[in-house]
Amino acid sequence: MHNAAKAHTSYSPLLMRTADNAAFYTALTRAEGMHEISDKAAFGGESPYRLIRVDGRLEKADDDGFEIALIDDAELSVAYYDKVTVVHLPEISSRRIAHSRIWRSASYRHSLALRDILQKVLFGYLVQEYDVLISQGPASWESEFYWYRKVSCAVEAGLYVYVQDLATEELRPIPTQSALNEIQDRSWSGTDEGSLRAFISVFPLR
Repeated sequence: MHNAAKAHTSYSPLLMRTADNAAFYTALTRAEGMHEISDKAAFGGESPYRLIRVDGRLEKADDDGFEIALIDDAELSVAYYDKVTVVHLPEISSRRIAHSRIWRSASYRHSLALRDILQKVLFGYLVQEYDVLISQGPASWESEFYWYRKVSCAVEAGLYVYVQDLATEELRPIPTQSALNEIQDRSWSGTDEGSLRAFISVFPLR
């Protein structure tokens, strides 16, 4: 699967340039499948921001996929973009699984609106309908840091969290921050070098 870091690279040329970002804002807000999800995601941002979901705009090969964006209606820009791919992994869960590829603006203007946006989208909105898959990015301190941060937030939120080592395919429940810390210590010490992915759900898996 693609990871968030690769997605960031592919989205950056489209979303970092002002004119292209504005054109993307227009395409999203004028799409027939666009509807606001601020209330469902418990996003309490004040005007001019809206959290929207857009269905039916992606390629046919990704029929179950959709897009989520935080838009700034005053600046006519996109501050946050999430391309959601929906996959079926019956060996993991009977529910559909949502995998996000995320881009966030670096503009200071959006700092307050973007605070906690990942938790609200992933663990406030997506997890209500899907299980959520969080893949670990390429080997770098920053990608590992954000992976553990998101998984830690899911544990703190009281969700069912499982971590799978792709080398062994073992699926391990992570009920506490201490259990997550053990995985983090082994990973950063080099004891475990396999890529990890986390599955987040409102129900126990399997």
